[in-house]
Amino acid sequence: MKVARILLFILVVFTGACSPEQEGLFDPDFEVYALLPAEGLGDRSFVDVVYEGIEVAKKDFNFRIQYIIPDSVAAGEDWIAEIPEMTSALPVLVIIAGNQYRNAVNRLKGSFGKCKILLLAVAADEFDGLASIDHRVYAPSYLGGYLSAGLVPGCRALVVQGFDAAFLREYRDGFEQGVTDAGGSVKTPVFIASGFEGFSMSDSAYRLTLRLLPENDLIFALGDGSNFGIINAVRDYYQPRFVIGVDADQSWMGLSVVSGSVIILYGLEIYEYISAFSSGRFLPGHFTRSMADGNTSFLINKLVLSGITIPETLINTAIEKERSYIPPEK
Repeated sequence: MKVARILLFILVVFTGACSPEQEGLFDPDFEVYALLPAEGLGDRSFVDVVYEGIEVAKKDFNFRIQYIIPDSVAAGEDWIAEIPEMTSALPVLVIIAGNQYRNAVNRLKGSFGKCKILLLAVAADEFDGLASIDHRVYAPSYLGGYLSAGLVPGCRALVVQGFDAAFLREYRDGFEQGVTDAGGSVKTPVFIASGFEGFSMSDSAYRLTLRLLPENDLIFALGDGSNFGIINAVRDYYQPRFVIGVDADQSWMGLSVVSGSVIILYGLEIYEYISAFSSGRFLPGHFTRSMADGNTSFLINKLVLSGITIPETLINTAIEKERSYIPPEK
């Protein structure tokens, strides 16, 4: 591997073997490498959800895990380029988390060496040995917008997102349609930065959100790690304002202001693939999951949306709108 070109933080987790004297006590059945986005752990959103999913699976299956956290997207792409040269005496499953790595995976053109690859959150070209999974998010975003807009008569809503990314457009469109159908209004989205760094700029997101709150009642926070700043700003504001989280249940970050979270069950996909891999199975191809099959949802914070249950008719409306929606090219 071209070590000089790649600056990576590698967290190696062993079960049992922690010192030279203990080597050999841990005899894994296979290895898992997990390439995470450059923003790293601690985002309380997508990256942490992926990490949790792997750790949950580790309780039930006998494997060695190595987490790779690059210092940049380019460094992560360089690591992917070396996958065909990876050597191991054990079967290897590589989990790659994030839309930013799709092109690097596609450039391998199916040359994965002895590895199998699970690519999360984006569609990739189809090759034997590669599974890519993305999710439809229009329906849960619609529900979040519709239900949350009902908190304030004539609700003024706005999306604040990490940057102007095509893969966030479906969240935005679903949310905005939900707000509109509930009788609210939406404004032009605001972006924290011009690239992926916008997902790890909590302080900047805090200051930006404070400036926006006087003219907006509801924020849909699509900032990944920057959501901590967005939610804190809403919580600290002197008048009642509300915010929707994303990817994980983020209600705990602002119990009185987070109306709910649009969640994706990445952990379920990870567990299923690790379970199959432990038995020598791997299903290649591209797969799209949705709320209709139980893989996405809008999770209500009952402290804010108290007494609210989502009517079946509204769920069906959201699903039908999602089916008729044509998502942009990601």
